[in-house]
Amino acid sequence: MMFMWLAARQRPDFRTINRFRSERMKDVLETVYTSVLQLLIDENYVKLEHDFVDGTKIEANVNRYTFVWGQAKLSSNRR
Repeated sequence: MMFMWLAARQRPDFRTINRFRSERMKDVLETVYTSVLQLLIDENYVKLEHDFVDGTKIEANVNRYTFVWGQAKLSSNRR
């Protein structure tokens, strides 16, 4: 809710968010990430016994129009 208030109920495009991160946050993003991670460790919210970064994307099959997108996916995979 606070983010919605800060953004004046605007919904920025993913390109806008990415441009903001790459142009304005580039110098401080690592510092912020490290500080937040250290705070979580200090408060015993996380343990760094195992640290993984996962970028797995799984396609869901829950839409009645899936067959339409199936052909698009197959042609995209062929490229």
